[in-house]
Amino acid sequence: MKAASFEKVVRILHSTFNKQVLQQLEREEVSQYKFYSLALNFFFILNISFLGYKINRMYEMVLVGSNPFFQFAFFVLIISSGYFVKALINTLIGIFTGEDKLISDYVTRTSLINQAFGLFLFPLIIMLEFSPFEPKVFVFLSLLVLAFSFLLKWYRGFIRSLVDERVGLLQIFTYFCGLEILPVLVLVKFVIETF
Repeated sequence: MKAASFEKVVRILHSTFNKQVLQQLEREEVSQYKFYSLALNFFFILNISFLGYKINRMYEMVLVGSNPFFQFAFFVLIISSGYFVKALINTLIGIFTGEDKLISDYVTRTSLINQAFGLFLFPLIIMLEFSPFEPKVFVFLSLLVLAFSFLLKWYRGFIRSLVDERVGLLQIFTYFCGLEILPVLVLVKFVIETF
């Protein structure tokens, strides 16, 4: 069982950069409720939460002076809530548009990318916490890896919708603006106004 899970994790990492492996995983009906999948998603949320916590500690944006564990738990709650709301909205979009398969494929692909990039972020998060070097370098590298994961998700979603499923450009643009790009822009605006 452990060997099979390890093989799946390696294939998830490989699928991030290899379309054939991704298609093979999709044909195998990758379940989001397997232990390794849930663990990798949770690991991604923890890494993003810790990155948010460290940025907050460096620049003192919210909950200044609070207990460090409380600050970290706050970021875990915010990011987990965001993923829950996004999953709920994706489910509702699939129901109302009748594009359950397309939305399910997109959620699977983005989840696989999140799982892989959670593992890619981990060494940077460890270096951010324990390295004697300037932490801002590791924050920048972590944000760069995170930005690359967003761009890869958007690219794959755009190609899948436009080319493979022939969804209209206006519908794709509306979806990405509403659920993918807008939250990132709000976050960037918040950071810019804070500094």
